[in-house]
Amino acid sequence: MNVKVYASGFCSFEHIDDDGFMSLPEGASLNDVLKKLGIPYPLRRILFAAVNYEHVKLNTRLKDGDVVSLLSARAGG
Repeated sequence: MNVKVYASGFCSFEHIDDDGFMSLPEGASLNDVLKKLGIPYPLRRILFAAVNYEHVKLNTRLKDGDVVSLLSARAGG
């Protein structure tokens, strides 16, 4: 399955294609996306993550075509 990923600059983009999609196995969760992006577990807990523009938990199962958006809880200015 493919999900669209809007990730912050601190993520690894190795698993995201030129169109912003990441391929995942069926039944993958948001946590699987964060692992592929190289985000350490402690940071995953403070990261604002949304699926289809709704705030969700890390164990949320994804479906083909979902949109995953990530925003750091802390940003510089």
